Amino acid sequence: MPATDSRKTIPTTRARTAPSARRRSLVAGTAMALLLSGLMAASAASDEQHLRPPEHVAPDTRAELSSRMGRHGETMSSLVRSVVLLDRGRVRVLAGRIAEEEIIAKTIGGAGGRKPLALPREFAAEQARLVTTARELAIAAAEGSEDRVLAERFAAVTSTCVSCHSIYVHGWPDLRPFGAGSR
Repeated sequence: MPATDSRKTIPTTRARTAPSARRRSLVAGTAMALLLSGLMAASAASDEQHLRPPEHVAPDTRAELSSRMGRHGETMSSLVRSVVLLDRGRVRVLAGRIAEEEIIAKTIGGAGGRKPLALPREFAAEQARLVTTARELAIAAAEGSEDRVLAERFAAVTSTCVSCHSIYVHGWPDLRPFGAGSR
């Protein structure tokens, strides 16, 4: 009588269902991830926030600042992602853009005798601090500084954001043209 090998009696249906179950799980997981990312994107779009318009800032000044803050807000959002992801090359570019190009509180339309923005005088100090801290962040990123240093420099940049927004919402305008010294 021939000997039987018990190893050959392993049911094959289990082996066939495992890949199918894994495939279903993978498809279900992918679908869930896509659904969640879509919901998050829709939520982010509907959660757009703005500062409340202060009564002490003239409507034309508010409109001009709103226009300037649009791009600046996008740059800052990108900078947050770049810092968190430790993308030093992108941090360097974005922080440099903030320091060199995105000057928020300058006169409307720049040159050409346009009316200056009527903003609290503290804006000038915060604007200068923003430029300085953004440059320091760009340098830290370019030099490959430690992650901790990158975080500290980024915190200094965002501190100027909170200060400017606080001055805008709660401060009182200095009606002298921006950049004009004391008389």
